[in-house]
Amino acid sequence: MMESMMDWPRDRGWSWVVLIGVMVTCFLEMGLYKSFGIFINAYLDEFKTSVTVASLISGIFSLTFCFVALPITVFGTEKFGCRPIVMFGGCVLFVGYLLCSIATNIGLVMFGQGVLGAIGASSIHSPSLIILGRYFDKRRGLATGIAVATGSLGGFVTPLVFTKLMEIYSIRGALLLQSAFLLHISLAAAFFRPADFTAKLYHFEKMKSLQKKSSEKVKPGDPTETLRTDTHLLTNNEEFSHEEDNGHAPPCLQPVEQISIQQKSIPSMSRQKRTRHHSNASTASQFSIAHSVMSLSIVDLHSATTTKQSNNNRERKCLNIFLQIMDVRMLRRKLVLLFTIVFCLGSIGTGLGAIFIAPMARDKNLTKDEIAITTALISGSEFVFRIITGFIADLNLVERYRIMQISLFGTGAMLLSIPLLETFWHLILFSVLFGMFSGPFLSMYAPICIDFVGLDKFHRIMGILIAFQGIVSGGLGPTIGALRDMSGSYVSAFQMMAGVTLIGGLLLFFVPCLREQSTANETDTE
Repeated sequence: MMESMMDWPRDRGWSWVVLIGVMVTCFLEMGLYKSFGIFINAYLDEFKTSVTVASLISGIFSLTFCFVALPITVFGTEKFGCRPIVMFGGCVLFVGYLLCSIATNIGLVMFGQGVLGAIGASSIHSPSLIILGRYFDKRRGLATGIAVATGSLGGFVTPLVFTKLMEIYSIRGALLLQSAFLLHISLAAAFFRPADFTAKLYHFEKMKSLQKKSSEKVKPGDPTETLRTDTHLLTNNEEFSHEEDNGHAPPCLQPVEQISIQQKSIPSMSRQKRTRHHSNASTASQFSIAHSVMSLSIVDLHSATTTKQSNNNRERKCLNIFLQIMDVRMLRRKLVLLFTIVFCLGSIGTGLGAIFIAPMARDKNLTKDEIAITTALISGSEFVFRIITGFIADLNLVERYRIMQISLFGTGAMLLSIPLLETFWHLILFSVLFGMFSGPFLSMYAPICIDFVGLDKFHRIMGILIAFQGIVSGGLGPTIGALRDMSGSYVSAFQMMAGVTLIGGLLLFFVPCLREQSTANETDTE
């Protein structure tokens, strides 16, 4: 059954206010994750604990984030809306880092930053991008790209600012101020006005404008002419067209509180395809890689989980949709299984490698300011080279999975070069090159999945990738710390990360063969 839908203009007006709010949330939330290495160093000095124990924080965070983000995306935003969920996430982050500032042992830090921090971050990350998808249509790629770019800027600024705060106020004072900064997320989320309310307000204002115009054209005291003019305005206005046999008054004759708007938060899949194809020459070429992960993985996932829901039996349908998102039957496809393995292996080097560069620099007796600079340069380099690879991908000069393969090989090679790093300038060069190779990996996986299975089935793979990636990252984080404690250096740990990353790159050589088999099977089926 076709859904009745009252359209309203997106990409303008309040949409840009929402974008500013999302930029604030991305800056603060994504900047935290990029600074995990700085936090680990601080906890090592404050609590005199082992690297293994300190590394548990990142493992707990990864596991909690990945398994909390999906329910919040599927159920929370649909039941409560994006604004209260993001405001809740800001408050949870505030409490988590406030608890860390008064913690007397590392266990409280694990709970505050690992558990509460992950719950807060997952409550902020997905809903912020979902509300952005509701307010933007033709310029969604540009808007999401700006938001993600702001997150990369947060990863560049946060390590530098937090290090300076530690020098002035100690680790506890810096964490206390950090918690205050994070509370601004709730303030920014206050501008996430529900899209249906904005649509009602738009139609209400338009109704008032029509009534004002009609009253100006009609002479006072002529009720017949007034009725004839109002009828003419209603029947000739396409947005307020009304069939006589439906038994309902046109929207403009109803009070604003009773206007029923059943809009899709995101346009249909076919419309998305047209929009993306149309924007490749302009906005997508600028931010294609930077926004692809978030725009496609979260916005399209939410579209697939909400557009088919009705008012009756919504809870049952949400459960069915959630089971479809975690549809492990997709792993029967050899190409999907291969890419899942590659994604998990590649996440070890590109994700955990970036976190443990700061502790490794600490072992080389670099100052806190020098460590902060090397950590910040990784985020800055990632941002720049994501844009560059975005242009390359849009020009179709190289297949996307080949770009990912180059990213994995380059990242593995940089991790193997760790023993050669001796001075601060060596680490500066390493950080720039590491960000250059590792950045495109996370930006490429969403479009590659779509190339392999199509946009209509992409959301089914998302749940699998997020779950497996959380398990792998959560388990190997403490393992890396244990290798450091046993060997006395990070060389063996980085060599392990380099090995699995290179294996992931080698596995991508099987893509052409498996793709031919998949095409042949589809042809035989038809």
